[in-house]
Amino acid sequence: MTFDIDYEKEIFYGKLQRMALRRDANEISLDEYWCCNFDPKLSPIILRLIKSELQYTSEPLKHLKRMYKVERNGKTLLRALLCPVIRTGDESNDTNFAEVFALVKLVLPSNSFKIEKVEVPMNKPTSKELNEKVSKLYWPVIWKGDPRLQELKEIYKRMDINKVEKYVGLLIEKLENPPFKTSLPIVTIFVDPLSDEIKSISYDSRTRNNPIKHPIMDGIAHIAELELRRRQESCYNDNESNNYLCLNYHVYSTHEPCAMCAMALLHSRISQLIYIKPSTKTGAIGMESGHQEMVHVSCSLNWKFESFQYTDTSIANSVVSVDQDVFV
Repeated sequence: MTFDIDYEKEIFYGKLQRMALRRDANEISLDEYWCCNFDPKLSPIILRLIKSELQYTSEPLKHLKRMYKVERNGKTLLRALLCPVIRTGDESNDTNFAEVFALVKLVLPSNSFKIEKVEVPMNKPTSKELNEKVSKLYWPVIWKGDPRLQELKEIYKRMDINKVEKYVGLLIEKLENPPFKTSLPIVTIFVDPLSDEIKSISYDSRTRNNPIKHPIMDGIAHIAELELRRRQESCYNDNESNNYLCLNYHVYSTHEPCAMCAMALLHSRISQLIYIKPSTKTGAIGMESGHQEMVHVSCSLNWKFESFQYTDTSIANSVVSVDQDVFV
């Protein structure tokens, strides 16, 4: 498979600019974790404990070796990562140490292990040399090549450029032929990628009395109405419903959304957004837009989605720019 990707600029097919955080290639993010030192013969017990009580740590630590051998005072020991250090007060020793110690003591005698605090890298180094350095300084990192290149290739594999072109073309068609007089020339399309079904086509309908009727908000509201209607029908089946209205939907919009709309997309759990015109002053997605919130990849939020700007000028020139002070 050939990959039409500009890896440096993160541009797909020469026209889809990925909106992603730009991390310094040498920047390593560290977190504190509790580590358990013990005799290698006890490893099956610790593994069972991790699987039964600490399974939630598997995903954030998947790039690290969970256990590795060390030599201490002429003895071979295993070191295993357990769980994050949680601060419970203002003092340096106000942590969840006692809770973690008690958990391990349930399966091992207290004189057979030692709990230590360690710093571990929470992101993957981007070069083999840095990987080796970080592994020696902190904790062994599993090296499988440059993680950024792997990530871009996986995103590329999931993208169907023919469908992207189809729905971007539909955006322009609907923009040029709206069914009613719109407040602003903005159109948004919601698509379920599994069925390739359009769930909503919405236009800007804000008024002085209702200024938040942006196309994205109206689109989500329309999908909510459809779901409510479906649930009220006699054939309603709980197994068919999701906890989130737009779970993994793809969204196409003529303009970059504002913070309100970007958060609405995030809380609806979409998986991909493609927009054409940037909102340089009020946008909440672009790397240079607004206050660079980049809501879709915010570390403080519990969901993320991919976002791209469609930069083909032949299409972009068909989309009318709105006033830079307008929240789209």
